[in-house]
Amino acid sequence: MRSFCTKWVLILTFLSGVTLSALISGGTLFAAAGPDKSEARPVWDEGITYLFAMLASRETSFDVQKVSGLLDFALAEKGVEAKMRPGERENATGAYFFTDVKAPLSKVVKYAYNPRIPAYVTLPSVVRLGGWQVKPTGTVANFWEKVGDVKAPLMMRGIEYEEITPDLTTGAYYRYTMDRLMVLLHYRGKDFFISVTRQKNPSTVGRKGAIIGPDTDWNYFYSGQKGLSKAGLGWVNSYMYDAFSVTILFEPGVSKTQTRYMAFKWLRAGWGGINMVKQENIIEGCNRFASGFKKVLESPQLPEAEHLIDVYARIKGMSDQDLTAKLQPIGRALQKLRRTDPALSHRDFKDMIENGKYLDGMSREERENLLMVEMMKLSLGKLSFLEKSL
Repeated sequence: MRSFCTKWVLILTFLSGVTLSALISGGTLFAAAGPDKSEARPVWDEGITYLFAMLASRETSFDVQKVSGLLDFALAEKGVEAKMRPGERENATGAYFFTDVKAPLSKVVKYAYNPRIPAYVTLPSVVRLGGWQVKPTGTVANFWEKVGDVKAPLMMRGIEYEEITPDLTTGAYYRYTMDRLMVLLHYRGKDFFISVTRQKNPSTVGRKGAIIGPDTDWNYFYSGQKGLSKAGLGWVNSYMYDAFSVTILFEPGVSKTQTRYMAFKWLRAGWGGINMVKQENIIEGCNRFASGFKKVLESPQLPEAEHLIDVYARIKGMSDQDLTAKLQPIGRALQKLRRTDPALSHRDFKDMIENGKYLDGMSREERENLLMVEMMKLSLGKLSFLEKSL
């Protein structure tokens, strides 16, 4: 279970103009500068404040009226077109954005917030690993089964871990944990799914990775070595210090064939304790997220959720020997690509690929993830390093 925008994008903007982006979702994004202090409190702000307070508390009841202004803003067709400015919050850069997914709410929730489907299945361009560090507790786990029949607000909360894919510019990737609150409620004739997240502690230090070929191919390399892959910046110890967000999903039309994704996000990241995040970095992350997520959820070739759950279970049930054997085509493909792809020309990467240490050095979870992602590519008709499916 997770938010398909993950969450959370991390984007680091370095003083040199270099950016480190990772997961932000959406398609349309507006300025992050805050409103003038003399302006009235935005209609959505009370709801945002209440949701972050709920995330931090152990409250078991949910007051819909506290988020009514926020939901009215979401429902207003003109509201989503306004150049709204969420501003900074707790010294973190803010952004608001939205996009529409051609799938009903129940389908989006079933795939993107299903505890039996790994996050990277629907977020292949921004998430490498993910799962529950503390399993969620609350009133319901299978939210998608309740869409269309919500009588009172339903809530679940837990703690997740996540590791992202390499940044588009620097190649760095990070791992972090976050609190998550999920709420399904009914308001003004519509069902709303709300996800609230906040990073618990600074992320692990940035590590060197690479994007192999076009980012839309979802092929990535993870060295495990501290620093940035970009020339001249290998020494930088960068971190994602804080990230928090509110995501709202609902069906804007009566046809129930489309889900609107709206999010308020704040991010503080950089090095030396300084926030380097700028608005343009978040825009880049938004486009990256939306591209991968829509490719999966809108594909006519997307397998049934139950099939994906079965494939994942079979991968997890493989012996280490069988799993290693399945990944051998990837090792051979990397050895060939290392000679032609500039992203893999880094001398530290060369040794790992040529002597076979790359795949051998992966954890069991990392190898399971790699195989599952390649299986998804095959299912969606994308090029895969695998020679055949399971």
